[in-house]
Amino acid sequence: MADVAQRLKQIPGYQPGMPAHRMDEVTFMDELELMWGRKWGAQSDLGELKLAIVHRPGEEELAEDILAEPSLFFPFGTEVAPLDLPKKQRQHDEFVAALRSEGVEVTYANFSPTSRGIYTGIRALFAPEPQVINGGAIIPRHGVAVKKGMERIWTEKLVEVGCPILYTIHGSGIHDVRANTVWLDSKTCVVACSPRSNLEGIRQVEPIYRNAGVKEIHIAYLVGYLYTRKRSGAYCGYHLDMSLSMVAERLAVVYPGVLDYDTIAYLRSKKIKLIEVPEEEVLNAAGNCLAVRPGVIVMAAGNPVTTAALRREGVRVIELNLSEMAPKGAGPVCITGPLIRDPGPDLDD
Repeated sequence: MADVAQRLKQIPGYQPGMPAHRMDEVTFMDELELMWGRKWGAQSDLGELKLAIVHRPGEEELAEDILAEPSLFFPFGTEVAPLDLPKKQRQHDEFVAALRSEGVEVTYANFSPTSRGIYTGIRALFAPEPQVINGGAIIPRHGVAVKKGMERIWTEKLVEVGCPILYTIHGSGIHDVRANTVWLDSKTCVVACSPRSNLEGIRQVEPIYRNAGVKEIHIAYLVGYLYTRKRSGAYCGYHLDMSLSMVAERLAVVYPGVLDYDTIAYLRSKKIKLIEVPEEEVLNAAGNCLAVRPGVIVMAAGNPVTTAALRREGVRVIELNLSEMAPKGAGPVCITGPLIRDPGPDLDD
């Protein structure tokens, strides 16, 4: 009975013998850990990465329709070399080992090898697409047929691990939320309109961001393609995280070939120093850098110009062989689903 009395005393505003009252003064975030087990939230690209979810590439990547219509699935269509799945899996294992060596807790999604989208097989199931902000996840609505169905697969997985779902893009909105959002700090972000995100999708997430404490949202406009996606830096224009990554406090790598100049000016107005990624290296995901904490990043090996510039700024660069992923449009940020991060540096400090 004493245990019951003690638990009752933990209820905010509880008074013995009084009826239950509305707990307006208690917020969702106040109860997040009690309700959902952990303080879910990764509303930062620089705060210490505590927990991430990944999916090891599997047999689902060898679906017949993927191989039959490469122009739909691959950045350069038929120019892409055949997939070496065992090699890709080894590289993914080395990537996870590197994260764990830096103190990151990593959990596996472990999807079925028969996982499919609603129209086709899914080549990029190993890229976690939901974005976890303060309090829970925003589920994307993908704009291309080859990714449709990932929304449900990842939603079910997040529910399984205990992460609450805050919102799902719906209606006519399309938005690859995580890949098209870069956090300058926990209150300031750049969100991209691109072939994978329309303005309606961005409009839908704005109030969710505001409720999570976001004060400033800058919309970037990326270049796209019409009938072909040529092997040039322009192919990176479908996702912002391929051309912009925060790597340390007030330091970012950027490929300006796909960004509108107003966004470059906006970053400079925030006193963020920009390291320019050359075109030959953006094709190897040099713009897609995963910070495990400020000034410590994981990036694809084979980008000597960008790596040297980062090291001159004091950044510790962990280079990994991602040859089965990076040249095909999937860098370290793409293959990691942050679930819990510290807030990280504040631009106002």
